[in-house]
Amino acid sequence: MDSVKKMSIGKAAKWLVESAKDHGINIEGFEHEITEYFRNHVIKEHGNPEREKARGQVAIIEGDFENILDVVSSPNYAMIGATRDCQNVIYYARKMPDGTIIYVEDIISGSKNKGLRSKTMFKRIKDLIEGKFKNIASMNSRNDVSKAKIVSPVGTGSNPSCTPN
Repeated sequence: MDSVKKMSIGKAAKWLVESAKDHGINIEGFEHEITEYFRNHVIKEHGNPEREKARGQVAIIEGDFENILDVVSSPNYAMIGATRDCQNVIYYARKMPDGTIIYVEDIISGSKNKGLRSKTMFKRIKDLIEGKFKNIASMNSRNDVSKAKIVSPVGTGSNPSCTPN
């Protein structure tokens, strides 16, 4: 798969489609997509164990890419309504045995190209509490989370429509 090709890993779950719709974003029928560019970016930027440890994070390894479908289908938290460089994005967080994966997708909604495309992924050492989720996304000055809403899929033990304090 070269950098312009994409690979679908599954359709957006009903809870995600409904949460996005509640926020005025239509992702009905969209699929989660991963590109080779994304994989290369993540390994380059978040794959060095020493650099990631200094950031309070765990280095991404090849096996983490296999967890992406689990992260997007049943995250502990998802954040809808955030933007990066004026582009709608969705943030996901899921606790894993070796850290908490944070995964970000662009919402691509052009007339010919629609999908939830991989943007970046990193792994935190610490567990993530809901009230800190927006803080992580807002650390990059290109992100705007002022209108974002944190949601959780039904059955994860979290309130599906709660927002941080």
